[in-house]
Amino acid sequence: MGKQDEVAPAGQVVRDHRVEVAEKKRIVMRARLVDATMRVIGDAGNSAPVIDDVIREAKVSRGTFYNYFNTLDDVLALIGHELNDQMTTEILPIYDMLTVPWQRFAVGFRVFLVRAMFDHKWAGFVTRTDAWNQDTLVDKYMGKDLADGKAAGQFFFDDLQVAKDFLKGANLLGIRTIRQGVDDPIAYINAAVIMAFASQGCSRERCEEGAAFSSAHLREWGRGELAAGRPPWALNINSKQGRLFAGLVGAPEKKQRAGRQS
Repeated sequence: MGKQDEVAPAGQVVRDHRVEVAEKKRIVMRARLVDATMRVIGDAGNSAPVIDDVIREAKVSRGTFYNYFNTLDDVLALIGHELNDQMTTEILPIYDMLTVPWQRFAVGFRVFLVRAMFDHKWAGFVTRTDAWNQDTLVDKYMGKDLADGKAAGQFFFDDLQVAKDFLKGANLLGIRTIRQGVDDPIAYINAAVIMAFASQGCSRERCEEGAAFSSAHLREWGRGELAAGRPPWALNINSKQGRLFAGLVGAPEKKQRAGRQS
């Protein structure tokens, strides 16, 4: 039995209060450093922040920073990973209402690109390559949809890991490109979805079907027509990008709900 434990009268081992207090302090300080980093990145614009910026914002010493992280890149990787998982959790209501693998794949691939239109700060964090590791939720859900789609004869790839890596890389670079600015983000996203389907051996018809379905599904979501809540980043429909996304400008699309299920 370690020094951190003590024996209760009934023989039950209980945690040392001092250990619990120390753990809570570590959690609080870690969160403080992460929050400070996010504020620094948000204020820095295109400049490259350094550790001194973070410790100044957090009002801690350099030694305190190194007690939790080895480099600033470690903090940025953590933030990107957590924001990636948070994004996946937020879109589950519109994603899990779908049961057909190719439809789930289309919506999942597209919605990350759509968010980049609205939230450039988020895009800046999640486009770090180490935010797309194999232990992220997006890797888990993408892998299942691809495997289920292949089993159903909807996707045609040789190796699941290669397929996931290829698609995550394409999505990451797409987010980065949209963040940097494109003339027609909707056209860019449509083309990206079509290419994602093409990379999995799908026919041209299925590629275009995936782009049309995902666009219409997310536009209905953006207009509040689906029984699924919208996270804060998807609420700014009055913005130019928001109205474009929701189909409030231009001709709205009709979703192909009666499309092929196989």
